Amino acid sequence: MNTHRRWHSVQWGAGVVGALLLISATLPAQSRRYEIHSRGMLHQTVYNTGELGRPYDDGSSGSTPNVPSFEWPARSSVNIDGTPYHGQYNSFGAGFYVFATKNLDSSSRYTDMCGAVSDNDGNAGVVEGVYSEPLALSRTENYPVLADGSLNPAYNADEAEEVIVSRWKALNTGLTITRTSRAWSYPDYDDFIIYEYELENTSPDTLTDMIVAWGYSLAASMFGTERVFNRWSEADFRARDQFARYDLMRYMTYNHDRTGSPDPQYFSQWAASGRFGGGLTSPQAVGVIPLHYDHGHLALRGETNAFVARSDNRYVWDTSNKLKQPYINRYENGNLYPSKVGNYGFLDCISQRKTGPVQNIGTDAVYFSPYWWGRAKPSWTIGSRQPVGHIYGFGPYTLRPGEKMTMVVAEVAGFGAGVPADSVYTDLGGGAGSDGNDPDPGLHPVPSLGAEISYLAAVTPNGPSSTMGSTYLQHYPLPSYVNSNVVSIRDVADRAIQMYGGGVLVKHDTVQFEPKDTPTPGLYQVTIPFPAPAIRVTNTPTARNRISWSAAVETFSTPRLNAALSHYEVLRANHPLDRWVRLDSVGIRDPRYYNSVGSSYELEDPSSTLLESYYYAVVSVDLLGGRSGKTNITLHETQLPAASTLEHVYVVPNPLIMTSGYTGASPGGDINDRIGFFGLPKRATIRIFSYSGQLVNTIEHNADMYSVAWYQVTRNNQMLASGVYFFTVDDDQGNRVQGKFVVIH
Repeated sequence: MNTHRRWHSVQWGAGVVGALLLISATLPAQSRRYEIHSRGMLHQTVYNTGELGRPYDDGSSGSTPNVPSFEWPARSSVNIDGTPYHGQYNSFGAGFYVFATKNLDSSSRYTDMCGAVSDNDGNAGVVEGVYSEPLALSRTENYPVLADGSLNPAYNADEAEEVIVSRWKALNTGLTITRTSRAWSYPDYDDFIIYEYELENTSPDTLTDMIVAWGYSLAASMFGTERVFNRWSEADFRARDQFARYDLMRYMTYNHDRTGSPDPQYFSQWAASGRFGGGLTSPQAVGVIPLHYDHGHLALRGETNAFVARSDNRYVWDTSNKLKQPYINRYENGNLYPSKVGNYGFLDCISQRKTGPVQNIGTDAVYFSPYWWGRAKPSWTIGSRQPVGHIYGFGPYTLRPGEKMTMVVAEVAGFGAGVPADSVYTDLGGGAGSDGNDPDPGLHPVPSLGAEISYLAAVTPNGPSSTMGSTYLQHYPLPSYVNSNVVSIRDVADRAIQMYGGGVLVKHDTVQFEPKDTPTPGLYQVTIPFPAPAIRVTNTPTARNRISWSAAVETFSTPRLNAALSHYEVLRANHPLDRWVRLDSVGIRDPRYYNSVGSSYELEDPSSTLLESYYYAVVSVDLLGGRSGKTNITLHETQLPAASTLEHVYVVPNPLIMTSGYTGASPGGDINDRIGFFGLPKRATIRIFSYSGQLVNTIEHNADMYSVAWYQVTRNNQMLASGVYFFTVDDDQGNRVQGKFVVIH
């Protein structure tokens, strides 16, 4: 855990609902850039080098504030007892892999690890200039409502609300890769991001025996492991309470925590109040699902040097004489160095097949459907000891100069692996594996955070319990960020399949998903909720925050609309993950709040308090009860106009005994440490001194605000000690006032 203080704040306002904005630049070579998916409940950082989330390592480099790495739920940074936590990041980094030979020359091997590469000790490896050359990066915001509250005339309901296109050259293989990623705010479809990869052979050589793969580190979650282990480290996931699993019906590889990790200090308080999303610090199940793989370019039998064991030869080929997919489905530890993954490693289909296929003999024939015979069998025996690294690939392919092929995957996240009723189904994994308690084939019931299940194989060396799952939901409600009936990662995966294919929703609990047969490009045709308006939050002379929005949103119409608008709900929270309080329900043209002159609505928060900050949102509710996403979340500090003259400045609370007593949001630090200076003019300099006269800190105030907050951090970045302190306040006219306050910790 980082115990030093690094204060940061993020504000999501009406600007989040921006215009149809295209930010596009063809970047010069060797220029690494990123854009961030921030529209839905899953946030992710996308690089034009092939990397996703962050440069990959085993956690040793920590995290960067406001640069999410598979962050679900979104907007999850918190400050607890003076310690900042950057958020619910669920990945140590990820990236795109490709292995190939040229012109069927098996002695000439080439690998590009565009992300998810480390050195032998788990430290981040260099991608730019070694494996990839950045070419371009663009971002398109296809929002239905513009920042000024008007409708977006260019909105396309058959396209994602947020589209990021990154393009790079894979230097060793000669491929040019264009990755188009898409995200939505619709509550049923906001827990996944879809990535379409177009691979073009821009080299003069035919690429043969080509394996296309992804390296993902799935780590649920940074906040939870920091609370439990005081750090974020891949080593803390091994043989403890994290499990790698594979959903055979959905082709989904994923990771989950045994119990959701109840907070070791504040579980009862947070669970009862819903604070910070409730009492579970690692409730996520996070994973990757292929939505489409290219079948046409798979190498024919007899036209590939791929290694096939004699015993496997009779059942690994499909009816088209191509290898059954997926080719590789591997779990690994935090060291993803080139010689392990690339040439002569897991991707090298010539030297050996590192992930053997499901066989139609022995226990495999009993536990696996004939559909899976010959396809890669996940390395479930290390799913407890090495749950973080997921290597997932397809091939071998043949791609001639100028040819293109498309691969599509989705990142998915949900509140647990399943719901209680899903325990009748089994996934591959969730046991101790080769640690001794898990006989072949390693199929175990799907756990949930609503009911406990028990099986012997759940006992791991560092977690001696046969219990899996939690009874949490029997006692407490779902957190507010689970904003629809789409709850578990299995529910989310089915929605991702539906969104990409554009058809009806299919529950793949008993229906086998077949990514080979999905369309390309994706169709992205689902019904959509009525959009939320853009909002504005302002101060009033009575310190009651005013929330306002335009009625223009009410004319929104599209054939994809789920139902017409019924009413709005005005919401407030102390943190985006807290339970949102409804300030009021506002009907269309509600005479209490509607202003016909400006064709807008205005509602004041009667319980806002001077200097306290709150998150506000307005949600649209349609006639069928469907709700929009909270796309207009706005953080606002309650203020009065600055004092006209410097006459009297006072401190609240005074004395401060243990905690400040403030409520609301606290973007600048721990709210228990907050001290407010009131009665300030527009420009003033506050100096704080110890009892002995030493300068503790200086605050420069330059705003039309009556007050300013201080979090007891000295100019040497230390926490203020208990004692008596003096302060002076000087304005720009040469006037000065002074006073004192007391702090008792």
